Amino acid sequence: MVSQKQLIELVAETMGAPVETVTVIDRYLAEAGFRTRALRGRGSTPMTYQDAANMIIATAWDANPKDAVSIVKAYRGLPPNRVAETAHIAKDALGSTFGEALANMLESVPKDRISFSSHEDAPGHLSLRVKMFGPEPRATITLVKVGRANTFEFGPTAPGATDLRRTVEFSQITVGFVGEAIAEDL
Repeated sequence: MVSQKQLIELVAETMGAPVETVTVIDRYLAEAGFRTRALRGRGSTPMTYQDAANMIIATAWDANPKDAVSIVKAYRGLPPNRVAETAHIAKDALGSTFGEALANMLESVPKDRISFSSHEDAPGHLSLRVKMFGPEPRATITLVKVGRANTFEFGPTAPGATDLRRTVEFSQITVGFVGEAIAEDL
């Protein structure tokens, strides 16, 4: 079982954020109900894939920890709007929201660990890229299987009228390590 403390340390390590910052983010998320509440006493509460997805969303944006809750609220509920490269895959094939899709990827990437860690020329190779855009929330999850990409888009189809653009990106490395730590104990 991955404890709250272990999840914080793993997210901090894989995303290159200070443990202290992720600890504060975690506290804000717990207070807002975006992370499973820890049990009292000596028992530790197992963290879920959704807990990890929320923590990754808040940490990836590298904002002030006080903004963690608003960031998670803005991004986790983004609805899918299309799959960019094909019409043959349902837009909600990964999940009905960005937060759910990320939680589902946290669960599924460790199951295909060999494919995700193989060389890009290897048969069955898989790769994953997650991008979050702002200041108007949008996100994409690009899943590449044997050189063929499927980009799942979440939120509005086009950026708004503002000129400022910000993008954060992470890969199957974060998703795999965090998902694998949770999977080992379920």
